[in-house]
Amino acid sequence: MPEPIEQTPEALEIATLRRVNAELVTRHTKDKALIEELQAGTATLQAKLTETSESLAQATISLPLQMMAEELSTVPELFLEQFSKHFKVDSVKGVLTLQTQDGKPALDKDGNAIPFERDALTKLLTEGDDVRAQIFRKITIGSRASGGLSISTHQRTIPAKGKMPQFGLR
Repeated sequence: MPEPIEQTPEALEIATLRRVNAELVTRHTKDKALIEELQAGTATLQAKLTETSESLAQATISLPLQMMAEELSTVPELFLEQFSKHFKVDSVKGVLTLQTQDGKPALDKDGNAIPFERDALTKLLTEGDDVRAQIFRKITIGSRASGGLSISTHQRTIPAKGKMPQFGLR
């Protein structure tokens, strides 16, 4: 019969350290897999957030700016190109605000913020003698008046040409 092996305190300590080390390695592997899974989830959520932010910016800023360009100019693409060189539009507390390229609010001569409205933009962009104003004067529609109402201001008379023919319809 073999003799029972007596375990020394050092051998017991080494066995305990090996067991604890194995547990730690297992836990580390599980934690590492969990971290990778969370990072993948974070990347997916970040991509969705970016997509949503772009969609929101498109709906709240780009689309109204495009509509304004179509309303103000006969060549909206050129208008937007020139406009983006000098100004940008941002939504502040749900309101579209006109800003300079450095992010400061665009102000008029009195120091008031310029609203994102047709008349205010037309006035801002076309007033002055600088190159920018000259360009915008050429591509901006100053008035939407067609002159169609001028006919109604004159009294229209039908010349009398004798008796009207009767076709037996009366």
